[in-house]
Amino acid sequence: MADKVMTGAVELNGIIPEVWSAKFFPTLLEKFPFNGSVARDYESEISSLGDIVNINEFPQFDDAVEILENEKADADSVTAQTTQLVINKQVVKDYIITKKAMIQSIDASNNLRDLAAHSIMKKMQQIIIADIIPQAANIINYDSGTTLALADILEAKELLDAEDVEEMGRKMIVGSAQSNDLFNVTGFISRDFIPAGSPLTQGAITTPILGFEFDWTTEVGNVSHFFNPMFLQMAVQQNPDVNIYDLGSDGKRAQRVNMDVLFGVKQVSDKRVVTIS
Repeated sequence: MADKVMTGAVELNGIIPEVWSAKFFPTLLEKFPFNGSVARDYESEISSLGDIVNINEFPQFDDAVEILENEKADADSVTAQTTQLVINKQVVKDYIITKKAMIQSIDASNNLRDLAAHSIMKKMQQIIIADIIPQAANIINYDSGTTLALADILEAKELLDAEDVEEMGRKMIVGSAQSNDLFNVTGFISRDFIPAGSPLTQGAITTPILGFEFDWTTEVGNVSHFFNPMFLQMAVQQNPDVNIYDLGSDGKRAQRVNMDVLFGVKQVSDKRVVTIS
């Protein structure tokens, strides 16, 4: 009589336990450099009450004139210009979990809240990017296809310099492909030009590039942005807020989690930003 073998696939299948890890595999998440790279100079003024911040700006006086010792000079004047930063963006992400699911499943509350917050931050950045409209002269093309080269960065810098844009704090945010293009620019990866570290071994450029603080995100496609943060103002009146509601009054054995943020975005200067596409 031949031996009978008990296998895990058949005979012992019903007694082999399954283990569900409490550690969730990390989700691939986009970067949001724009959310922290635009100015928030007026946020404190709208933190409590109000829905509009009126931002005033004076143009320059005409050039001064040279006069003789006994000559009279005419008085000059300038007219204040007002830009309104309106708090009119309410971004939300809600989800519902049944009571049974909460009781019987591994606790996923923190993971789900983090993903909801990520969804809100992603939408905020999309709103910021959609509001970026440089003056016509500051919308330029790559010299070659969609490859970001040294000449392209210099052209963007020259356009900002020509408008006397503030040098301190300038930002450069590009797409993932353009980020990798920089590793073909010898000066940006050579130890002769970098004060510390090695981008070729670290896989990242952590020092300023031609005066621009560098970052990248897949959210811009192949468009590269060069700007001073002052070009666009954002004010968050209500930071991402989480509220949990029991749906028992509706006859549902479930819990609803609502997350929302209230903010406003306004581009106040089209001369302080350059895009290359």
